[in-house]
Amino acid sequence: MLRNKLVFMLALGLSLPAINALAAPPGMTIKKCQDATGLWHYGDTAADECAKSKITVMTEEGTTKKVIAAPPTEEELKERAAHQEATDAARAKAEDQAKKDALLLATYGGENDITYIRDRKIAQIESTIKASEDTLKSLRAALGRMEAQATSQTKDGKGKADKVALKNIEQTRAQIARHESLIADKRQEQEAMRKQYAGELARYREIKKQQATQSVK
Repeated sequence: MLRNKLVFMLALGLSLPAINALAAPPGMTIKKCQDATGLWHYGDTAADECAKSKITVMTEEGTTKKVIAAPPTEEELKERAAHQEATDAARAKAEDQAKKDALLLATYGGENDITYIRDRKIAQIESTIKASEDTLKSLRAALGRMEAQATSQTKDGKGKADKVALKNIEQTRAQIARHESLIADKRQEQEAMRKQYAGELARYREIKKQQATQSVK
């Protein structure tokens, strides 16, 4: 039996130093693997040198029983982790979208509800803008009068504007700046709201279209 094994191993091109555990009892399987240097190892257990290699389990007659795949490399593990991360992110995004869709359908009974609420909110912001614009008009008029008075007091260097007048001018300018900033912010808020409701309206229509298609099927 041992002679037959040696003949079998030598027929596979194996050198004697690489043959391990050839005296296996009848019926025991043999494991074959190739290490990183290209050297083949045979024995009743997989050689330590083949820890990162594919292992072939054979019968004593040389018939392959099964193949144990090589463990994944570090690069493969990174790719798997990246793939899993992308899969998890896609799943989370889909779940989040499903929640938003459910809320959208629960909030609005139809497209008219979306446009009505949009227009009402934009109108409310417009009222705030209008109030600030009216205040600005008064502040600018008052600033003009105060600046004219201060100029007349300092004309030809014969007079000097008092500290109270100068402080009032400074405060009025600050008020004007705040209202101008408020109006700019509210305009941006209106634009953001238009985009938000345009997106909700488009998504609402898409959902309803999908539902109609599914009902036909």
